[in-house]
Amino acid sequence: MERGRTAAGDAALIGVAAIWGITFPIVAEAIRPVGTAEFVQARFLLAALAVGAAAARRGGFRAVLPGVSILPGLLLAAGFLLQTEGLRTVGPSASAFLTGTNVVFVPILASLFTGERTTPRRWAAVAAAFCGIFLLQGLRLPDSWSRGETWTLLCALAFAGQIVALGRLAPGRDPLSMASGQMISAAVVLTVLAMAETGAPLPLEAISRAAPAILLTGLLATAAAFFVQTWAQRRVPTTHVAICLSGETVFAAAFSVVFFGDALPVLGWCGAAAVALAILLVTTERIPSSRGAH
Repeated sequence: MERGRTAAGDAALIGVAAIWGITFPIVAEAIRPVGTAEFVQARFLLAALAVGAAAARRGGFRAVLPGVSILPGLLLAAGFLLQTEGLRTVGPSASAFLTGTNVVFVPILASLFTGERTTPRRWAAVAAAFCGIFLLQGLRLPDSWSRGETWTLLCALAFAGQIVALGRLAPGRDPLSMASGQMISAAVVLTVLAMAETGAPLPLEAISRAAPAILLTGLLATAAAFFVQTWAQRRVPTTHVAICLSGETVFAAAFSVVFFGDALPVLGWCGAAAVALAILLVTTERIPSSRGAH
């Protein structure tokens, strides 16, 4: 694997983490008048329309929903659905910590299902990222274990599965087409299940109040971000993806400090430093060219 290709992929993934982190406080405010499930549904519908139209324009109808893109798309939808269900009873800090455990699940699943070897350097980075996320959440574990915590842990497993599946399926395929299939698969599942539960379409009045945030997250944090992730996963090892994306917590904390005046305690700064160290460990890793170019 060429170092230049790996570095470009790592940099792109850090950019995705920055987008997700910066938009996190915006999403937290936007879901109040709409509801988490409706907001997620709306952003994925918009992303599916945007990426699907781009894929169709470039490659025709066949490029819109390739069969190999459905599995990572379904895992993505499962992750968001489980996270939303968990948030009914789990606080934001506990949810963020449990969701962050996907950084541990990724190398385990990659080893089990793709045979990708996790080097000692990458395990050290995984440990640093996990500890950093824990510190950023103020060393707060769930007070008790309930169904909500279980849903959220399964959400982390689903997100890890999406990363591993994409790492297996993305190389050699058009990233725009793969991103389109994921967005459409996720949007269909989210919409069908939401309508089955409520018996009604999206609440347009509430959606209109959150329109700016939906546009921002749908086009930038969903359509563009998952396209970039798909493109990057053709170039980097799967564990790199999980560790680089764990930087979302750091960017979210930094954005809240700079623009919202939130105070980050000493433990939080230590956590940010640990995540930064994890990212540094993987982005400076020398990968033998014998692994093969993605």
